[in-house]
Amino acid sequence: MKDEMLSMFLEKSESIYRESLRQSFSPVKLVKGEYLFFEGDKATNFYIVESGVLEVNAVQSEGRVYVFHFLFPGDITGEGCLYDQDRYPFSVTARKDSQVWRIKKSHLLENLKENPSLLKHLLWSVGCKLENAYAKARCITGERVEKRIACVLLRLADEAGISPLCGERFDSNLTNRDISGLIGSTEETVSRVMSNLKKEGVIATKGKELVILDREKLMLFFGSA
Repeated sequence: MKDEMLSMFLEKSESIYRESLRQSFSPVKLVKGEYLFFEGDKATNFYIVESGVLEVNAVQSEGRVYVFHFLFPGDITGEGCLYDQDRYPFSVTARKDSQVWRIKKSHLLENLKENPSLLKHLLWSVGCKLENAYAKARCITGERVEKRIACVLLRLADEAGISPLCGERFDSNLTNRDISGLIGSTEETVSRVMSNLKKEGVIATKGKELVILDREKLMLFFGSA
């Protein structure tokens, strides 16, 4: 079983604690569509994504699903345990077959008491997520829908660490519904803009994948007034 992302996480720990900390993690395999946890569940675990893609979402009062963001290999979730979060404020589901590593909240917190290096890394990780959330909020607030869509696609490509060679591919089966949830627009509006981007050769679909064909043109949409 792969443990590349877990090993990278453990490297941030004090060396004397790495092996005991590793033993506290257990693997969780998810098939496409399976939930890791639901909004409102008791927040008892911390997770590291080893492989696959996970969706972080919440259901709004009118029944619409709002997509906050996606989790890629190396990302963490459940970090609310660091500030005594009692229940998860969102749901996490697998967009494709995935594997995560799970550690009980109590075990992680106990380890952090004598592990300043790992605590520093976790605080940095949480800070990065907060900064990304602010950037997304600035991106989608009061902007034209074309700019919002371009912003989301560019940020997702960067977050996924996708190589620009031969097109930047989203292998998470990103749909118009997902994008509408990410930018706070309607599926119909997103569909219209995405169709225009395809006609102009900016993006394309290859099977179930969304491919960025021309990043420079997409940047022009992002920089548009």
